[in-house]
Amino acid sequence: MFSSLKLLSALSFAITASTQATFGNSPKRGLVFTPNIDYPEDDQIWVKSNSDITWYYNYGSQPSPQFANIPQSKFEFVPMIWGAPASTSDNEFLYNVTQLVNGGRNITHVLAFNEPDGSWQQGGSNINATLAAQSWIREIVPLQKMGIKVGAPAMEFPGLSWLKNFTEACQNCTFDFIPLHFYGNSHGLEWHVGEIHAA
Repeated sequence: MFSSLKLLSALSFAITASTQATFGNSPKRGLVFTPNIDYPEDDQIWVKSNSDITWYYNYGSQPSPQFANIPQSKFEFVPMIWGAPASTSDNEFLYNVTQLVNGGRNITHVLAFNEPDGSWQQGGSNINATLAAQSWIREIVPLQKMGIKVGAPAMEFPGLSWLKNFTEACQNCTFDFIPLHFYGNSHGLEWHVGEIHAA
């Protein structure tokens, strides 16, 4: 379903100049990385002194154990609420991120809902927009009130109809940037970025 390593290039389009100080000299160079016990040597590639990668996410709300002792200023962890919890009383994501902040970890950004319009078989979180909106209000809005910047749900390509349904269901919900997922050539990506920008 997921490869152990994917570079998240599209998010770089969404990071504004104001966040450059937060992410250091290379604000656009982030990584989605889930450590694999079969290849532990890969874990250290991203934290070597000559690495340009300054931040990562792992589809979860907790830093990967391999990087948990590295300060945010050296290798920033960005939590993600991958999908919506089954229970409307489940606030695990909010709890985990708040615990990280209270424990001294400088969480400045979070990501929300990985391909909610996509099927489980293809790696999507497969949640309807109304349930996502309820989860957003319960778990994301309190983080925004703490000053944490939030990415919109990262839809599959094209995804605009799901995002429209989400914003209608969550009328007062706001986000600071839009992560893009695109599988195709550079011309298609250019068109997709323009389409999202126009929307």
